[in-house]
This record gives sequence, structure tokens and C-alpha cells, in this order.
Amino acid sequence: MARSAADPWLDGRPPHLPCGPGDLPEVCLLPGDPARVDRAAQVLDDFRVLGQNREFRVGVGTFGGTPVAVCSTGIGGPSTEIAVVELARLGVRTVIRTGGMGALGAHIEPGDLCVVTEAEREGGAARHYADPEIPALATTAVSEALLAAAPAHFRRPAHRIRVLSCDSYYVGEGRALDRMEERAARRLAEIEAMGVDAMDMECETVFAVGTAMGLRVGAVLVAHASRASDSWLEDYEPAQLAMLRVAAAAARDLVATPGV
Repeated sequence: MARSAADPWLDGRPPHLPCGPGDLPEVCLLPGDPARVDRAAQVLDDFRVLGQNREFRVGVGTFGGTPVAVCSTGIGGPSTEIAVVELARLGVRTVIRTGGMGALGAHIEPGDLCVVTEAEREGGAARHYADPEIPALATTAVSEALLAAAPAHFRRPAHRIRVLSCDSYYVGEGRALDRMEERAARRLAEIEAMGVDAMDMECETVFAVGTAMGLRVGAVLVAHASRASDSWLEDYEPAQLAMLRVAAAAARDLVATPGV
């Protein structure tokens, strides 16, 4: 059968993710960076990479005997939408974003672990799945599983937070560029007035698109930077590995309680 422009899957395989029917378990972790998929080999048993196409790198392994997939989304809403939709159509039922963020509040230090329960909506892709006035929320069971798993795998208590998801990394997150200093300063003040705890670029899309596709959704992030202290976490690998352990443990527990 020829591929269709309206639905460009072929023989049950998606046009973007490098996997097909039966390749994936019911839970998938979603880092942004394809290079972070391989880091899961330090957390998951029997880990193997299925392949990579563009920014989408996919691997599978087990945690405590529970199968867990890992799929990179790239940066921002459009590529994240593609990943979430294709994962859902391949049979994944729960997705958990695992990535980095920029903290705004002084109570969150670089290297801290944060469980996102809501994302303020400034992206583009997600509005095609839920009207802009509809909150982008994590599934309560996923957030609670992440918070419950954190103490066994992380050195400090996890924060429960609300983020702003924005499609712009530089001026959109209040980073000054030449000739745009005043605009960036106004933007940062606008963000601070929202009362959010942090900024990222993917949580809104994971929550809104995943919910529309009938998935359980959640996010656990490491603070890579703090705008309050203007500091940056250079060596984030230890925190990233701890975050992956928390997400994998939550995935195991969620599979054990599928009706929640």
C-alpha cells in the first residue's frame, strides 16, 4: 500500500520515530536531547537503542523488571508533538518528560529536582489539541508517582512546580541580545509577574497533546539554571541520572497500577 499524504504511516510504521508495531512498552520517558537517550543505559537494564531519525532517538530497557522506553523529542513544541502522537499510535499509554529547565524562584537551586503539575501555555503546536484557555495539566497519578519515587533516588526533596512553556529560548525567556536588551527585560518582568516557578519549552505540548491522545502525562525536570542567582549548572550528569532513576521508578509503579 502506498504512503498517504494525509496519514504518512507505512505498514504500521510512523514517518518520524525509528520504530514500529510491538517495539515499545506502555511507558516512555521523553528527554529532549538525543544524546540523553543513551544515558538511560546507566539506569535501565538490558538497554538497547532501536534507532535514530532526525532528533528522534529511541531505546528500550527495563527497570525492576518493568519495560520502559526512552524517546528524545528535540527542542520545543513541534517536534515534541510529533513524538507524542506517534508514540500514542504505537501503543504507549504513559509519557513522562525528563529534561532541564530554568528556575525563577530562589527556592529552587541549580541541580534541584522538580515535578511539574501545570504548564502555562505559550506554545504553538499544543493549541491544535486543546484551546488556549484549557489548562495544560499533568495527570495527578503520574505526578504523585514521581514525587513518591524521588526520596529514594535524589539527595533533596523534589519541588512541586508550575512552569511556563515558551517557544522562544532567547528573548522569549528574557535573555538579552544585542539591541534587544530592553525588550528582553520587559519580557522577563512579564514572566515573573505570572508567578511561575520555572521555564521550559516542552511540558505544555507533552501535557496537552498527550491528554488529547488519551495518555497519562507527567514531567520531572532538573534545574539547569537559576535566574534568581544568575547561575548555571555545568556538570548536570549526576542530577540527570538521578532524575532518570526517579522517572523509571515512577514508570514501574504506574504500570503496576494501570487503573489509577
